[in-house]
Amino acid sequence: MTTTALLLRTINALLMVGIPCFLVLILVRRGEDGFRPIGIGIVAFLISQAAHIPFNYFLLTPALESGGIWTAVTGWRLLVLGMVLGLSAGVFEEITRYVAFRFWLTKNPNQLLPVKFGIGHGGIEAFLLGLLALYALIQVLVLGGKGALDSFSPDQTALIQSQIDTYWNIPWYQSLLGAWERVAAMVFHLGASLMVYKSVRQKKIIWLMIAIGGHALLDAFAVVALQMLDFVLLESILLAFAMGWLYWAWLVREQPNERVPVINIPRKTIPVAGEFTTEQLEESRYDE
Repeated sequence: MTTTALLLRTINALLMVGIPCFLVLILVRRGEDGFRPIGIGIVAFLISQAAHIPFNYFLLTPALESGGIWTAVTGWRLLVLGMVLGLSAGVFEEITRYVAFRFWLTKNPNQLLPVKFGIGHGGIEAFLLGLLALYALIQVLVLGGKGALDSFSPDQTALIQSQIDTYWNIPWYQSLLGAWERVAAMVFHLGASLMVYKSVRQKKIIWLMIAIGGHALLDAFAVVALQMLDFVLLESILLAFAMGWLYWAWLVREQPNERVPVINIPRKTIPVAGEFTTEQLEESRYDE
């Protein structure tokens, strides 16, 4: 372990935790809806994972294992693995996003609402993974301390020491990839939120399908390319995809309703056929 390695890993974990917190602090003061869309985005992500993870563990993984696909590292099986895992993530997360916009965020529609929701949805994931990265760093530091492994058996000690060495031997330029990946994920979630919000507002299911397809494509590419590309190149491609995705989503986003211009129609003066004299008015008055 070197001071630089420790510093970079600390920065990586703090960025993963700090970036979403910083964005929340900026957005929470904007608009009239405050923290509510952000909070609903957080809850929606947690709900999606509460359904997605058990589905993958109890149903999808056994099915892939029975077909010999779960451990695939090359060929068509790897492609199927990526597509199935990507589609699973896309369906659960985007449908949950749709339900949140459809039933929880129906009041005060505005352009900032899907942005806040997207930061909540993608930000909580980055925040939690940042906490895990920070916990892993602390755990490695504790286990690397003098005498920390004395209570383990020789086999366990050798395995733990090997894992610690692998942790510290990661090249310095890969030490910040966790934060880099989370930024790309949050950018993608912003774009997906804009598209799903458009789907709800315009009642066009096609935008939900596009969001699911984009999510599935991104995750499938990550699974397949992980076996073929360098980590830095892979994360660069994913970030470029996410940026392009957000740019397109922003171009086609739901626009605020245009106000119907008020046309002032001049009041016409009713023409009078003739003028009445004072004597005529007096004669027309009814007296008892």
